[in-house]
Formats: sequence, structure tokens, C-alpha cells
Amino acid sequence: MTRTVHLHVGSPKSGTTYLQRLLDANRGVLADSGVLVVGRNQGERVRAGLQVREDARWQEMEPRPDHWGDFVREIRAWQGHTAVLSYELLSAATAEQAQRVFDDLAGLDVHVVITGRDLGRAVPSAWQERLKFGLTTPLEEWSPPPASNARSEWGWRTIDPASVAERWTPPAGPDHLHLVTVPRSPAAPDELWRRFADACGLSGIPVDLELPRVNESLGAVGAELLRRFNERLRPPLVGSAERARWLRDLMAHQIIAQRDDVPLAMTDEHLRKAERRSAATIEALTAAGCVVHGDLEDLRASRSTGRMPSDVSDAEVLDAALDALLELLLVHRSAAGSRGRGRGGAGGSRLSRWVRSATGPVVRQRDEALRRRLDELEREVQEARELQQRVAMLQDVVTELVLPADARNRDVTLSGLRRYRRNSL
Repeated sequence: MTRTVHLHVGSPKSGTTYLQRLLDANRGVLADSGVLVVGRNQGERVRAGLQVREDARWQEMEPRPDHWGDFVREIRAWQGHTAVLSYELLSAATAEQAQRVFDDLAGLDVHVVITGRDLGRAVPSAWQERLKFGLTTPLEEWSPPPASNARSEWGWRTIDPASVAERWTPPAGPDHLHLVTVPRSPAAPDELWRRFADACGLSGIPVDLELPRVNESLGAVGAELLRRFNERLRPPLVGSAERARWLRDLMAHQIIAQRDDVPLAMTDEHLRKAERRSAATIEALTAAGCVVHGDLEDLRASRSTGRMPSDVSDAEVLDAALDALLELLLVHRSAAGSRGRGRGGAGGSRLSRWVRSATGPVVRQRDEALRRRLDELEREVQEARELQQRVAMLQDVVTELVLPADARNRDVTLSGLRRYRRNSL
């Protein structure tokens, strides 16, 4: 039975995607070692997080699913000793919502794990995440929303580990609150995992750390392209679900982020505010007495080197837009080819469904043409059957007429002739 639960609640943009991909990719070897990776996929964890936070998107679902309750039951039914749940936007929960999580897991040894990074570099990272959901404000005019903003998913409330710790300290005390810092470069590529594994009691388990590289970060040119693109958004690309699917996953991650680009820079004002914030964060976490895996100095703000989006020329944006159009065409072509070969399972991938919706009018036109042709063939078959019947009746009449006179039946002959005239002439 489960004895220990590690809740990795954030912060976003602190290596969480990398850690979640490692957990999911190694769930088999972790299970063999008695460790449950909670949730079958990230989508389930997102929905459970929305429920924990009583988010309006969850409240609008009909029927309203009990994803968090499913997780609690999964954890309690696990026959191993440890469960790990990782979802970064649990960091936005209120203290009351966090307490309800602790209450639901009463009787288990609950530890909270928070990952944190250089708070200066976190600022442009948070801005670009907002771009992926339709933000049009230039980076120079944007600042992370304050921690007091309960609706903010990409502000100081979530990216500042001290703010998260204030609301997520477990009832057992600060020795059950773990801070994992993202190491500054240069560092061993797997150092972040080693720190996280140490916090979650996973050290020594032979996980496979080789993962395909996934780039979801936007550079200066790509970010400016997406910001201008957002100014043209219109229905049906409204709402977080639509924008997550098409703007973030397809346009930003699959198309724009794959282009070679220069990293985002930050303004002097951004840096000054981040320096003050990081100093206060390090002081607060030191006072809180949490268990640190890494170095608190990893949180101290430093300047991110690169370009400001405002320095990007119109010609560069146009060039990036043309590259994006070409990539979209190739994606469309690839998806259409895969569909034609019957790949992708019954439901198909998200991209396949997009291609089906885009090609729907053409498919419907072809479907209507095929239906018309089928109707024509059915009429031709019916006419052929009627002709066969007429020939058969004529054969009966001819047969009757060629019989010897003494073998003929006048009534049969006349009946055959009348039937043939009525049905065939």
C-alpha cells in the first residue's frame, strides 16, 4: 500500500516538462521499484489540476468529471510504497485548495516538491507562454502579474517558489517541503533530474535519461511573429482549449519554435525588479527552513542575453512567416498522406483531426459525387433486370408458338402475348 506521496506542484518554466517526460517514459521501471506515476498522461493531470483549483474551465464541463477523486483513489489503491504526481500549475492553487488536497490524502506521508529557476530568465519565459494563448502586449510593456492575482498562471504567483511555498507547505512541516533548483549552465545535462530524484526518493532507480529533444521555446523573431499573428485572431480561435490546441501546440510549438532563432532578452526594468524579487525569495525560503536540493543562489536573477522583440525588423518577421507557411503546408501534406494510408488509429492524432476539418468541404463534395454515381448505377442495374425479365417473357411466347399445333395451349399463348405487350412494349 502507498505510504509516501510526492506532489510536484511547480513552478512552471523550471524544467517541469522535462521531468514529466522522464517520469512518463520510465513509468514501467519506476513501477517495478514500487513507484506510481500518477495519471496516465499529462492531459489527465491538467484536468485534475483544474478541478483542484476550481477553475471555471472545469466548472463549465458537463457532466463535471471527478479527475482529482480518481487520482486519490489511484494513489490509495497502489500496491507499491510511493506515488509521484507532477503538474506545474497546481502552483496557482490557494492555500485553502492546497489544504483540501492534504485532507484528501490524510493518513499518507505527503511531501511537496517545488522546482525553481533564475527569476530573471523566468520573466521572458512567462511572457512567451502568455503569447501562446493570444497575448498581444509587447514584452517591453509587460510585467508578471503580482502574486496576489489568484487567476494568474504565468506571474509571480506561480514562477516565484517562495509564493508557492507559502500556500503549499505540508501539515507535517517544512521538512516535508522540498525546493529543487534548476542548475545554472554549465552543469551536467541530468543534474536537474538527479536533484529531483533526490527530493522524491527516486535516487538509485535505473531510469533511462535519453529523451528526444523537444524545443518549445520561442526566440525573438518567432515571438514577435506570434504576437503580431495574435492581433489577427478571430472566432473560432477563442477560449483556452482552442488556443492550446491550435495556437500553442501547432503554431507555436510545432512550427515557429522549430526555427533557428536568437533567445529573448529582457529590459533593464525587468532585471531590476527580478533582482529585488529574487533576493526576497531567497531570504523567505531560507527562513522557511525547506529542504533545498541544489543551491538557493540558482534563483538569483541574472540578465538573459539575446534580442528584444522590438528590435526585430519587418523583413525578419515576413521571412519567418513564409517559413511558417511552408511548414504548415508540409504538415498538412504529411497528415493527409498518413490518413490516406490508414494510419493513426480510429480517432487519429490531433493534427489528423485538424486536417480532416480543413479538407472537409472537398471530402463532402466527393462524397456527394459518389452518391450520385451510385444512384445512376442502381438505375442501370434495375433497367438491366427489367430487360432480362422482358427477354424471359418473350422466350416463353416464342417457345409456345414453335410447339407443334397439337401441343399448343391457346390460352397460354394469348396470356403470354398480353403479358409481354403490357410489361415490355
